[in-house]
Amino acid sequence: MIDALREFITTYFIHPITLDTGYNPVNTVTWALVLVAFLFLTLKLLQWLKIRIDRRFIAAVLPYIVVGATLRVIEDAEFVMPPLSYLLITPLIFFLIFGCSLILLILAVQITKARRIVTDKNTHVHAFGLFGLLWCLTNLALLFWFTSIAVPWVPFAVIGIAAALTGAIYALATRYNIRFLTDRLNLAVIAAHLLDATSSFIGIDLLGYAGKHVIEGMIVEYTGTAAGMFLLKLGILIPVLYVLNTQFTEKDEDELKHLVLLALLMIGLAPAVRNTLRMMLGV
Repeated sequence: MIDALREFITTYFIHPITLDTGYNPVNTVTWALVLVAFLFLTLKLLQWLKIRIDRRFIAAVLPYIVVGATLRVIEDAEFVMPPLSYLLITPLIFFLIFGCSLILLILAVQITKARRIVTDKNTHVHAFGLFGLLWCLTNLALLFWFTSIAVPWVPFAVIGIAAALTGAIYALATRYNIRFLTDRLNLAVIAAHLLDATSSFIGIDLLGYAGKHVIEGMIVEYTGTAAGMFLLKLGILIPVLYVLNTQFTEKDEDELKHLVLLALLMIGLAPAVRNTLRMMLGV
C-alpha cells in the first residue's frame, strides 16, 4: 500500500517536476483545485490586509506574472541547476512567486505608511507594481545579456495574430452591442489567452516544439495541429466571462470577480510570455 502510494506520487507529481515532463491528467486536476483554493485564500488574505482587488491592483500584479514566465525561461535556458531549478517549475514556482509577491506587497504598504508618502489610497499599489516592474526588467536583462535572439520574428507574429483576433472580437462585439466583450479587462483576458494560443500554434506547428499540457496534447494528437487551441480558448472563455459579468453583479462580489479575472489573466499570459521568449531565444 505504501509502495503503491509512493509510486503514484512519484509518477504523477514528483517526476513532472524533477524531469520537467509537463502535465498529466492527475496533476492537472490537482493544480486546478489548488488554484481554486488559493483564490479564496488570497481573497481573504487581501481583505485582511485591507487591499482592494480592483483594476489598479490587477495592473500592479501584471509584472509579477511576467516575472514568473521569465523565471521559467531562465530554468529552460539552464541558468539554474537542480535542485534549485525545481523551484522554477510548476507548481513550486507558483508558491515562490506568490510568497515573494506577498512579501513585496506588505513591504510596499509598510514603506508608504512609514514614510507618510500616501498621496492617495492606491499609493502602496503603485509601489507594489513598481517593485514587480523592476524585478521583471532585471529578469529580462539577464536573459538577453546571456542569450542571443535566435528567431526574431516570433514576438511580432505572436502579438500581431493575437492583436488582430482580439480586434476582430472587439469589432464584432461593438457591432452587435455585446457589452461584456467590449470591457477592457475582459478583452485583456481574451488577448492573453489568444497570445497563449498563438504561441502554441507557432511553436508546435511551425518550429517543432511539443506541448506539455494534457488538452493541448490531445488537440494536436487528434487534429494534427495546435490551431484548435484558438477555438478551445474562446469556447471556454466567452461563456465564463459572460457568467462573471451577468451573475457577479452585486458590489460585494466585485473583488471575487476581479480575482477570478486576474487568475484567468495569469493562466493565459504566463505561458504566452514563456513560450514567446523560449522560441525567440531558441531555448
